[in-house]
Amino acid sequence: MSYAQTILPEFDQEMANTRKILELVPDDKLDWKATETTLSIGGNASHMVNLLTWTGMTLESDSFDVHPKGSEPYKTPSLKSNQEILASFDKNVAAARAAIEKVDDEDMMKPWSLLKQGEVMFTMPRAVVIRSFVMNHTIHHRAILLTYLRLNGIAVPGMYGPGDEAAG
Repeated sequence: MSYAQTILPEFDQEMANTRKILELVPDDKLDWKATETTLSIGGNASHMVNLLTWTGMTLESDSFDVHPKGSEPYKTPSLKSNQEILASFDKNVAAARAAIEKVDDEDMMKPWSLLKQGEVMFTMPRAVVIRSFVMNHTIHHRAILLTYLRLNGIAVPGMYGPGDEAAG
């Protein structure tokens, strides 16, 4: 079984669950923050959507420098509406899925590095980066967004079982 055949069913399930949550993000709560030091609802949603672009970066290059010497640091694009969030998410999911579908299995064990000003922050096999830095990281921020939505009185669907609507 190929790498794509093993990861894509999980990828599809997790992205479908993620989209269900992103659909609930209200435009009038994009700036809401749980604390002054946390991402806003909109910032968290934008970050989740952007994480998917790291699939192509990971599979098409050997490294990425988040703050190249002499340049501005990488910044997550800020999405300004639920419509923009969903459109970007759908585009990024399709691109990530296509990149995974076409990757050669032997390329998945090649090392990939995250850099900051030329210094290596970490190096991992590409397969590990896709699983941890893209998928698990997205799921982590989805959980944060679920909490933020609940704190704003928005019922959320279940991801792996009943959601808030079952509690009523």
